[in-house]
Amino acid sequence: MSDTETAGDGTAALRRLVLGETGFERAVVWSAVGFALSYLAFDVTGALGVSPGATAGVLAGVTSLCALGFAATGGGALPTAVLASGPLAGTLLRAIGPEPYVSPFAAGGPALTAVTAPLALAGAVALATGAIAAAVGLLARRIAAARER
Repeated sequence: MSDTETAGDGTAALRRLVLGETGFERAVVWSAVGFALSYLAFDVTGALGVSPGATAGVLAGVTSLCALGFAATGGGALPTAVLASGPLAGTLLRAIGPEPYVSPFAAGGPALTAVTAPLALAGAVALATGAIAAAVGLLARRIAAARER
């Protein structure tokens, strides 16, 4: 192999790690579904007497497991971050955000930063989750490939 082929293979591997082999479409759709479900989960668990802290912990754990599963099946770091961002945003908006179902643009509503701070935190956590899940997914695929040999 020449140096050019090796560099090309490295670039392709990096591209697969970052962008993945599966589409962004699934990640975007499931991110939106995850946002809605995690946001509403606080209403359901609150009616059952479960604390918001416990609900947030369970939702964060489920989101992490889903991100790992997505990354292990070919999702890259960015699609996995997109996938995780929806459920994390819904969870953090309800856990540390303003009063639910109140618009910051309404008279007497919360400050806009009360909404944007949890969303910014969710974005940062989603990027970290995506990167870690992609690395773990890559290792899992390599281990599986080595076992098949």
